[in-house]
Amino acid sequence: MRILIVEDERPTAEDIQFLVKQIMKNEITSIHIETTLGNALAYLDDKPIDVLLLDLNLNSRDGFQILRQIVSKSFQTIVISANINRAIEAFEYGVLDFIPKPYSMERLEAAFNRLKSSHASDGHAMKYISVKKGFEIRVIPIQEIRYFKSANIYVELHLKDGHTVLYDKPIKQLVPLLPSNYYRIHKSYIVNMETIEAVQILGGGKYRVVLKSGDCLPVSRKVINKLRSILGLEFNYSNVNN
Repeated sequence: MRILIVEDERPTAEDIQFLVKQIMKNEITSIHIETTLGNALAYLDDKPIDVLLLDLNLNSRDGFQILRQIVSKSFQTIVISANINRAIEAFEYGVLDFIPKPYSMERLEAAFNRLKSSHASDGHAMKYISVKKGFEIRVIPIQEIRYFKSANIYVELHLKDGHTVLYDKPIKQLVPLLPSNYYRIHKSYIVNMETIEAVQILGGGKYRVVLKSGDCLPVSRKVINKLRSILGLEFNYSNVNN
């Protein structure tokens, strides 16, 4: 795991680094500290990382301008900040966790455990997705997304207006950020369970869901029974050939 710590107080950054090393141990391949926004952005342009630990107050810079820019990138972000009155807003923009200062080893460990979680917890789920196109950052409310489709190292956001945009995170990193009503029905698809109209059997061990939007998406055999149980729906045995 490649980790970047962005914190303008060097002693604090080094303390966080020490604690993270104790928590993650052999899982860390690199851990680096930057104390200024400019150096952090330059590092991110040059080096791939998996996790960013970010203080929102960097020498009086507007942390949320930084946050809106970096959450469109492919790594996960954990905020460590004394600005707790804006924690919910941070979650809405897709951070993995928000750790209030003063932090503790236990709280840091809980944040890293969320990397393996299947869904956001305690109501801490994103409401918006930031996507980057050129020099522009576009913020998309998740209710405007019909479904999510994996596209190798990216995710396609299929919007209600018919457009498709790319989100710069793989699908496995998106799952822990979403509310519990979003479910990975297939290795390549995530949907809002509330938008499912029917579950259909295609034959040959193949299944699909029909969304209220009319979209038809495949369902993995290993999740079909759980999906049926969650939805409380009977299978649709209609003769479906495609």
